Amino acid sequence: MNQATQLAPASIDRVIATMREFNVELTKVQDKEIATANLNDTLCTFAVLGSAMVVRSEVATDTKYDSADAGLFLAANQINSTSIGARAVIAEHEGKLIVRTERDIVVAAGISDEQLQATLKTAVDGVVRAQDAMVAAAEEMRKLNEHRDQ
Repeated sequence: MNQATQLAPASIDRVIATMREFNVELTKVQDKEIATANLNDTLCTFAVLGSAMVVRSEVATDTKYDSADAGLFLAANQINSTSIGARAVIAEHEGKLIVRTERDIVVAAGISDEQLQATLKTAVDGVVRAQDAMVAAAEEMRKLNEHRDQ
């Protein structure tokens, strides 16, 4: 077995090194298995949490949670009903809605360098694509609501 295909424990240092191969520089959070980067003007978080690795993107909105219409929630549901490569969640932080897209990667048995490179590329592409799809779906929901209200 060569080193590229040999299974090794996942670590944030390996994630950082692999993302560097894609010309993406991650900033490691001190003493944690977490790193961040700005991809397409969106904060992306990379975390190794025991048996799973997570790639997550969050975009804050100015929409108040207690007065939000169902548009973003319906858009997330629409994204989650397709195989876009990531899931979408609407969360709340300090009373405002957050659009979160994420992809989990199971790494309990270890992961080879080749697998890490391929899965990180797929995860990042999926998370970014899901954010783009959320914007498009939310815009469609807004147009439908405007049309309905006329």
